[in-house]
Amino acid sequence: MRSPIVLGWLAFFIISCGSDKRIPEDVLPEEKMGTVLFEIGMGEAMLEYYVFRDSTVNRDSSLRSELDKVLQVHQLSQEDFRRSFEYYKARPALMKVMMDTVYARSQRSQEKLYGKRPKGRRPQVDTTQKK
Repeated sequence: MRSPIVLGWLAFFIISCGSDKRIPEDVLPEEKMGTVLFEIGMGEAMLEYYVFRDSTVNRDSSLRSELDKVLQVHQLSQEDFRRSFEYYKARPALMKVMMDTVYARSQRSQEKLYGKRPKGRRPQVDTTQKK
């Protein structure tokens, strides 16, 4: 008698904890959302480096303008982006994988631009470890 109950609960947990990889049609696929987030991050970095050095520039309007440009390039409305962002934000496991991918892409871009390590710099050694 006890075995069917345990098996029933086990089946319930396996089914309920299983990952549903299907993304609703009104949500951007992970790859496209990752690309959009990467380009938004690149736009923000450009603003930080070049534009925001001028203290008279309105940060909010500049950021909004850059976001609008990225969304326009990808033919997305703000509502499409918000809906997709909220979907991924509510699913931390999916968001983490996507943001890790965006981070890795940014690191590859940086390495491509600047090289893996500036010449003449030696790797730092952890001097706190005993030999």
